[in-house]
Amino acid sequence: MVDGSSNIDISIVIPLYRGKKYCCRILELIERNCVFHNLSQECSLEVIFVNDYPQEHIELEGKNTLFEVCCLAHKENKGIHAARVTGIRNAKGKYIILFDQDDLARDNWIYSQWHKIEETNLPVCVCNGWLERFRKLGDSATLEKNTRSLELFIRSGNPIMSPGQVIMQKDCIPQEWMEHIQQINGADDFLLWIMMLKRGYQLGINDECLYYHTSARTKDSVDEFHMIQSLKETLQILSDTAILNKNECGILHQWIALMEAAGTYCSWQDTNIMQTIRQMRKNSKIFRVMRNWIDLKNQGKNLSLFFSKHHYYNIAIYGMGYIGESLYYELKNSNIFVAYAIDKTAVDFKQELKIFHPNDELPRADVVIVTLVEECEELCDYLEGKIGCMAVTMQRLLLETDIGE
Repeated sequence: MVDGSSNIDISIVIPLYRGKKYCCRILELIERNCVFHNLSQECSLEVIFVNDYPQEHIELEGKNTLFEVCCLAHKENKGIHAARVTGIRNAKGKYIILFDQDDLARDNWIYSQWHKIEETNLPVCVCNGWLERFRKLGDSATLEKNTRSLELFIRSGNPIMSPGQVIMQKDCIPQEWMEHIQQINGADDFLLWIMMLKRGYQLGINDECLYYHTSARTKDSVDEFHMIQSLKETLQILSDTAILNKNECGILHQWIALMEAAGTYCSWQDTNIMQTIRQMRKNSKIFRVMRNWIDLKNQGKNLSLFFSKHHYYNIAIYGMGYIGESLYYELKNSNIFVAYAIDKTAVDFKQELKIFHPNDELPRADVVIVTLVEECEELCDYLEGKIGCMAVTMQRLLLETDIGE
């Protein structure tokens, strides 16, 4: 285990790869967290950037009025696992947070996580969060069930979307994880959670949605092929160190082989091949809608002009997945007002858009755009009867209307 001697409460370790452009935003985020309920008055923090891209010079040394800041630099690119280990070895905190350079969090993220792990005295605390602006990572009960079961980890993959969801006691980080450095980026955090579970550590749950995992990954992010290769390396380390027994290694090998055969990396939500196939078919339908949308844009046609032409100025959006979120952003900067959204599970990360459950009393709107890709004729009829306006699917809107004419 890592030496737990400390004189700071929390060390936030942030590996950087071509990451200079993210530093100011991250520091501003942590400053906002420090002033939330005067956190900095009761909890001391340090921010440790680890620059793993030697070609880019970064200077951030100094003491912020609210927390300490330093930037360590690798002389050569070593990968994200090595960068995290460098940061941890230099950390003075009792607790460690591993934060990705391009992810986001709420202003109460650190306050809530620190209080939760202090209250429970558990070695690890995992918070809930968002996968997209309007999509939670999952319900807390499911997250709790999956994060506390080693069997589900090795059968179904990593239920923790990003290590930024986690605050952990420094002295509970296994020494094996610090010494066996993965060369292929992607699965080192998965390796860490498995090692902790094998040690018998309980992963506690913070019900609050605090963390935002950005889906618009950069060209420097890990792609699906490299993720699978990284998982194979994880398996090799777990086998070589005998942390997993032969049977457990066999189960993990089967899951990785399934992901490779399916041609995609699937999270804990996709636990068998039929679920994977259904998701791939759904993704294909989403692609066709987005392709039709782009084709119209390339022709100089847009939805806001169509809505204005037909005097649809107050729009409701049904379904706040990928298509619904994209539609919201397109209309946000136009003369069309998105009055509200309708969705069974969505929550707005920015707390700007009103979201109603389909069973709620729904306000008047000029038109409802249904963004689901499944057959929705009955749903459209239901919405038209309930709200008293036209309801149309996005696919029909793009293909069968007079947009731009």
